[in-house]
Amino acid sequence: MKKIVKLLLVGMLTLMFISPYAQESEKKLTREQKKAEKAVKKKEKEAKEAANWVLLQSLAENKRFVAEFDKVVNSLTGEQYILSSRLNFVAVDGDHVVIQFQTHTYLSDNGLGGRTIDGTISDYKYTPPKNSKSPIVISFNLSSEHTFRGSNVRITVTEDGLTTISLGSSPIIYGVFVSPEDANINIGVKMWN
Repeated sequence: MKKIVKLLLVGMLTLMFISPYAQESEKKLTREQKKAEKAVKKKEKEAKEAANWVLLQSLAENKRFVAEFDKVVNSLTGEQYILSSRLNFVAVDGDHVVIQFQTHTYLSDNGLGGRTIDGTISDYKYTPPKNSKSPIVISFNLSSEHTFRGSNVRITVTEDGLTTISLGSSPIIYGVFVSPEDANINIGVKMWN
């Protein structure tokens, strides 16, 4: 019995002295692992951003994209208006374009509180970025049965997908540039054209 007690005491004392050293080496490994994980995550993020930038360029070049609006800024007063990106967008598919925007409730004619313009594209110009810091620039003319003020559209897309949209002489519109599959939009009834 005395031998068992001695063995237990020796085992407990051994564990008490060894465990702090084990924790120190474990902390060092954890720090090294954290650095390695951080480097891997950074590389993955950079690769994902590069692939997304190539995708955005491909969407613009192939004339198949959606630019969702989420903010309008009045250049004269500086006032900002937040918009629903589900209802405010430019959707391009080949030579076909749908532009939809919110209006005052009394001027609504698409069933969703705005106007929907269904038209065709002419003079489509895609300017690829010169480097990763320069944007994609898209411009085209819109023609539909009923024209609205300004039939020219200009879209600028940065590397992170942020978009600036100009519809004729309207205020500057801000949003995001996405593929049609990633868009979350509701198209109203096309009663205006």
